[in-house]
Amino acid sequence: MKEDKKIAGLFGAILIAFVWSCAGSSYKQMAISNPQKLISIEDSLLQLRPTTQIVNSIALAHEILGDSAMGRGDYEKAKKHFTNALKLEPNDSLYIYKQLMAEGHLLQKSGKKNKLWSSIQVYNKAATTFENAGAPHYYIGKSYHKLGDKDFDLIIDSYDKALALELSTELRKLVSQDREDVLTREKKLKDFWK
Repeated sequence: MKEDKKIAGLFGAILIAFVWSCAGSSYKQMAISNPQKLISIEDSLLQLRPTTQIVNSIALAHEILGDSAMGRGDYEKAKKHFTNALKLEPNDSLYIYKQLMAEGHLLQKSGKKNKLWSSIQVYNKAATTFENAGAPHYYIGKSYHKLGDKDFDLIIDSYDKALALELSTELRKLVSQDREDVLTREKKLKDFWK
């Protein structure tokens, strides 16, 4: 009788672990296939002492929606999603990086001088979060360019740093083209004053 209770207890524990495991993986699948649906039930899930898997799934849904918003240029929405992901996983360096990049884009997009300086600081923080990422350096150069297109050294140095680091193929082409444009402009200006 005692052994039957032990076996039943062990079976119950295994069953509970299996159910929680399946539930966690189904939430992860939902985060990938329909992140908006998962976000719509986020509050309910978080009130029930969620498992780590559920929390990770909700954060992943926010990341996916944030990435989508970044792709559309909706930096406000992207920043909101990355900030929400950070609330769930405050030490995740990828979420920190993406939130900083969204914030930098928002500041840069304004075009205002004080916000452009702030964007440079924010992009610099992103660069220190992922030291191999070239994108923050590219956007630092873009911010310098918006501040004044005659600070060629700062702009070119930023683009060179970006090219020396990891960039997507698309972004690498943009950086190379922008770098060439700046070099051409610098040469024209020097030739003009000869």
